[in-house]
Amino acid sequence: MYRLSDAQRRGLPAGVLLSVMASVLGGIYADSFVTGFALTAGICAVAIVAATLLLGLMGR
Repeated sequence: MYRLSDAQRRGLPAGVLLSVMASVLGGIYADSFVTGFALTAGICAVAIVAATLLLGLMGR
C-alpha cells in the first residue's frame, strides 16, 4: 500500500462528509423506513466503490 499525498488526505474527510449528507438527505426524503434504508445503503455503497476505484487508479 502506498502513502496518500497531502491533497488526498485533505480530500478524504470532505468525501466522507458529502456521502453522509447525501445519505441523511436521501433517508429524510424517503417515503418509508425501508426506502430510506435502501437509499442510504446505495449511496454509501457507491461512495465506497468510487473511493476504492479512485485510490486504486491513483496508486498506479
